[in-house]
Amino acid sequence: MKKILLIGGAGFIGSYITKKLLSEGIKPVIFDSFLQYLPSLVIDENKLKALRSRFGGISDSVPVIRGNAANYGEIRRALEEHRPESIIYLGGVPLANLSNVYIEEALDGVKATGNIIQAIHDLNLKTRFVYTSSSTVYGDFKYDPADEEHPKTPKGVYAGVKLAGEFITCSFCKQFNIPYVIVRPQAVYGPTDTNRRVIQIFIEDAMARKEIIVKDPTTAVDFTYAEDTANGFFLAATKKEAQNEIFNISFGKGRTLGELSEIIKKNFPNVKIKIGEADPALPRRGGLDVSKAKKLLGYEPKYPLEKGVEEYIRYYKKNA
Repeated sequence: MKKILLIGGAGFIGSYITKKLLSEGIKPVIFDSFLQYLPSLVIDENKLKALRSRFGGISDSVPVIRGNAANYGEIRRALEEHRPESIIYLGGVPLANLSNVYIEEALDGVKATGNIIQAIHDLNLKTRFVYTSSSTVYGDFKYDPADEEHPKTPKGVYAGVKLAGEFITCSFCKQFNIPYVIVRPQAVYGPTDTNRRVIQIFIEDAMARKEIIVKDPTTAVDFTYAEDTANGFFLAATKKEAQNEIFNISFGKGRTLGELSEIIKKNFPNVKIKIGEADPALPRRGGLDVSKAKKLLGYEPKYPLEKGVEEYIRYYKKNA
C-alpha cells in the first residue's frame, strides 16, 4: 500500500482527498496544526456538525500528527517516521481576505514550502511534492478559459504567497532533483466546508429564509465540487505523467454569481435576491482550461454546478 502525507489534511479539501486515497487503496497520513479560523467566540451548530462529520467513519483508519510545517524539526520528524511516496501540501491560510489581515501567518506558508522540500532533500527521500497553489495567481483573467501559461499578475497577499510558493517549489525541487507537481484549483465547494465561501453562504441564507445578497451577478467563477478536486489531487500525486508539471484542476467552465443565485432559487423558490456591489480587491476571473489535466492525467470532472449544488443542499437538509 502506498503512503501519502497530507499536510493540512484535516481541513475541508484534505478530508475529501483522504477519502479518495482510502478508496484507491492508498494509506493517507494527516499532518495538521488544527488551527480553526473562527470569526467570533461563538461556533454555530452548522460548523460543529461539519467539523464532526468530515472524517466520520474513517477516523480510525488515518494516522494523525499534530504539527506546524513552518517548524522544520516537526515536519522532518514526520517525514522520517512515515517516509511517504508523495506529499500533498494543503497548508496555509484558507481564504484570501484572511491573508490580507494575518500577513505573517500567510507568509508562514512560504516558509513551510521550503521546509518540506529541504526535509525531503536532507532525508534523501524519493518523495513527490505536490504543492497547492491557486487560480488567483493569474490575477485578472486576460482570456477565458485561462490555461496554465496565462500571465501571472496576482492581487493581494494570498495570491502573492501562492505564486511565491510556486517559484520555491520549482527552483528548490529542480536544484535537489525532487519530483514535484503544482496544482491550481479554483472555487472549491461542497459539504463540510466551514469557511463561509459564497455557495455555503447562499444555501445557508436560503434555508434560513433570508435574502441572498449577490455582490456582482456578472462575476464568473469556475466552481469546483470537492470530490472533483480530490480526484485531481489523487491523480497529481500518483500519475507518472504528472511529474514536474503544473495543472489547473477545476470543473473547467466559468459560471456567474447570477447563474448561481438562480440555481439556488430553483431549489428555494421563495428566496429573495438582492444585488450588491463587487469587491474591487478581488480579481476578475472565469473558467480554467483543464485540457492538460484531462490529456495527461485522465482527469474528468463529474459535477457541473447544478449537480454539485443539489448534492450540497441535500447534505444540509439531511443534517438540519
